[in-house]
Amino acid sequence: GIFMLNTGHNIMKKLRIEKYIHHQLDESFTVPLGLIRILNTLLPSSAIDALNQKGLGLEQMVLADRLNKPYQASVEVEEKGIMKTVTVTLM
Repeated sequence: GIFMLNTGHNIMKKLRIEKYIHHQLDESFTVPLGLIRILNTLLPSSAIDALNQKGLGLEQMVLADRLNKPYQASVEVEEKGIMKTVTVTLM
């Protein structure tokens, strides 16, 4: 098996990603912070671009985790012609 060294974090943080249409939850999933690259396949590229443009990028999430601070970001995106609000929360 693969063993991970304990680097002071006893529990790996997770990101909860929620998509809302007209304030109704449409979709929700959780990914480990360490697998943040998966976001590129789960979120439309417009959402990732919009997050980065708003200064709500992946680096801020990692930094918040390192400093043990809460992190939440929301952005409006269009996905398949439907306006959605995507919320990312560090858990």
